[in-house]
Amino acid sequence: MTSHVLFLMASACSQEQKLIKKPKMYQPIFEITPEIEQHFDSSLRVKAEATVEAIALSKSISTATSQQQVELAKASGWGTLTDIWVKANHQGNTWQHRCHEKLSQLLTQTEIQSAKSATATAYQTSFEVIRAMWDILKDIGFTGGAIIEPACNTLAFMGCQPLLMRDRSQWVGIELDPIFAQIARLLYPEALIYAQGFETVSLSDNSFDLAIGNVPFGNYKLYDPRYAHLNLSIHNYFLAKCVDLVRENGLICLITSCFTLDAANTSFRRYLASKLELVTAIRLPDTAFKRFANTEVVADILIFRKLTETEQRATNQRNYKYPDWVKTAPSGKHTVNQEPIMINQWFVE
Repeated sequence: MTSHVLFLMASACSQEQKLIKKPKMYQPIFEITPEIEQHFDSSLRVKAEATVEAIALSKSISTATSQQQVELAKASGWGTLTDIWVKANHQGNTWQHRCHEKLSQLLTQTEIQSAKSATATAYQTSFEVIRAMWDILKDIGFTGGAIIEPACNTLAFMGCQPLLMRDRSQWVGIELDPIFAQIARLLYPEALIYAQGFETVSLSDNSFDLAIGNVPFGNYKLYDPRYAHLNLSIHNYFLAKCVDLVRENGLICLITSCFTLDAANTSFRRYLASKLELVTAIRLPDTAFKRFANTEVVADILIFRKLTETEQRATNQRNYKYPDWVKTAPSGKHTVNQEPIMINQWFVE
């Protein structure tokens, strides 16, 4: 990133910090500790049982002590509990059966159906990846400001944020699942948490310095009339809405599907390039989510800077040349049918 961009970012963030009034805190702020990180090295059974216990605890309290927050932070998300809804796993006194029985007593039928539908996308992001994202943001000059996490689960990105930066920040989290939204509120009472879908949340454009998080992946769509004309898959929808929520020179730092950059159709990347500068893109190994989510997917960390109005006008000129990251190129690898596998030009270079 150029020194000019760094200066603009630092200036914008410092101005925003003057406007932010931190709420009074009546207990020490919660942060992700080594004890919590080590918990996610446990077996699937241990993580699932801890998630069920955290859900039970969240339904029994309105505020949490420091020790209760540690227990709440061990909730992994519904993805950890996929096995408990499989009838074949309920033969005998299995941990899946015990978790199922306890959740059946804790949850309403509506909550159970919501939990089942969320198992493919709702899981905790690796703390190692989260901390690496904060390190990159710190290196490019981000010092704090108004921050939104659009699919926050338990808001672990806030729990891993460097403390000095966090003291200069104000957080908004969006979480579709009301149970995990409540856990996030108990962990981070200083944050504003919306328990609803991102597509239903009404927030002012140009009001955040940073959008950060791990968005849901998938080849399905959410309905939002503002973006319907773009015909976006869910991960690209999250990115498009964040573009409007972030102010000029603000940053977007999201984990998204590799298809955001690799898709053969370049129309969405052209749309992004008219509004954003790609600061960096990092392709994660397909095992990056194995430890936390028991899944293997190819994902990217994408960091963008939102262009100023003047810069955006320049992208509308007839002679504007789109940046190389809009394009794809042969990777040098082939499918079983000997068709070339295409990847984004950014990674080729």
